[in-house]
Amino acid sequence: MRILILNWRDIKNPKAGGAEVVTHEIAKRWVQWGHEVTLFTAGFPGAIPEEEFEGVRIIRRGEQYSVHYEAFRYYRRYLEGRLDVVIDEINTIPFLTPLYVKEKKVAFFHQLAREVWLYESKFPMNVIGYVSEPLYLKVYRNIPTVVVSESTRQDLLRLGFRRVHVVHDGIDVTPLAEVPPPVEKANEPTVLYVGRVVPSKRVTDIVEAVGLVRKDVPNVRLWVVGDGKAHYMANLRHQVERYKLDGHLRFWGKVSLEKKLELMKQAHVLALASVREGWGLVVIEANAMGTPAVVYNVHGLRDSVHHGETGLICAENRPRALAQALVSLLKDESQRTRLAQSALQWSRKFTWDRTADEFLAISKMAAGDT
Repeated sequence: MRILILNWRDIKNPKAGGAEVVTHEIAKRWVQWGHEVTLFTAGFPGAIPEEEFEGVRIIRRGEQYSVHYEAFRYYRRYLEGRLDVVIDEINTIPFLTPLYVKEKKVAFFHQLAREVWLYESKFPMNVIGYVSEPLYLKVYRNIPTVVVSESTRQDLLRLGFRRVHVVHDGIDVTPLAEVPPPVEKANEPTVLYVGRVVPSKRVTDIVEAVGLVRKDVPNVRLWVVGDGKAHYMANLRHQVERYKLDGHLRFWGKVSLEKKLELMKQAHVLALASVREGWGLVVIEANAMGTPAVVYNVHGLRDSVHHGETGLICAENRPRALAQALVSLLKDESQRTRLAQSALQWSRKFTWDRTADEFLAISKMAAGDT
C-alpha cells in the first residue's frame, strides 16, 4: 500500500517523544514488509526538508503550529489521489483530514490532552484547549481509529466514536531471562522516575512521597531520569530542601537507552504520578528489567499496570497514598519479587512487530484491502 502518516514531529526532532518512537517503529516495519510509507511532519532548526530514514520518506514543512496547514497544502498539490490510506495522528492539535482528504483515513491517538491542557498551558489557552478538544474531535467520529489503551478507547466511545481499536505499543528492549537477584540491585532502597520533568508528570508528588517514605525507610533514594522545563526543575529542587532529601535524590538528566535500562534494572521500584498517559511505555520497559511500578490511578497507567499482579495502583492520586504503596514494596521483599516476576512475564507480550502487524491489519481494512 501507499501510506501517508501525518504527525507534528518525526523521530529526529530534538523534541521527539514516545509518540514519535511508536510512529517510526511501525513505519519502518511497514517499509520492510513491502509498503511505501511517507511521513509528513514539521521542520526544526537544522532539519533537512526531505530525506529517507530507514526506508521511510520524511517530508518536513512548517513548524509545530503551522505543520497542519502545510500538510493540507502539500496533500492537495502533490498527494491527492495517489495514496491508499492516510494515518492522521492527533497530538493536541488535529490535522482535520476528514474535512479534505479523499482517500481512506485512520485516526491515531496516543492519548487525549484533556487535563494536560490545565497543567502545561497558561490561562486562557489551557481552558480553551480543555473545553474545545471534545468539539474538534467530532470530525473523526466516523473513521477507523487506533488508540494505545482501553482508557483512551472508552474516552472516544463516550465522544461518539464508533470504530476504535486498541493496539498496544511495543518495547525497544529484550526482557531479561529472570528477575535480577538482590545483589544486582542498588545498595539502598531506590525509587526511580523516568520521563519528561514537566508539570503534567507531577514529579513533585513523587518527591513529596519519597520525603514521607523516609519516616519508614530512612535510607530510601530517588533517581530522576529525564529533563524538562527550568522553572519546574527549580520547584523540584525546592521540594528537595523542604523534605530534607539532600543526599537522597539524584538527577540523572537525559540518558542513553542503555543507561536507562541499567538504572531500571538496579532500581527497586518505578514510580509515576502523571495526570494521564497514553499507555505507560516506561512501565513496560521497567517490567522488562524486572522492576515493578507504583502508579497513580489515571488513564494509561491503570492499563499498563495490573494492580497486585505486576505492580500497585494507588488508592488515591495523592503523595501520601503513593508513599504508602512505596513503603509496602520497599519493606516487603517477597511481595516485590512476586510482582517483579509477573511484571517481567507481562512485558514479554509487547513487541514492535506485533504492534505494526495489528495496526497494518486495521489500515488494510480501512483501505478496503482485506
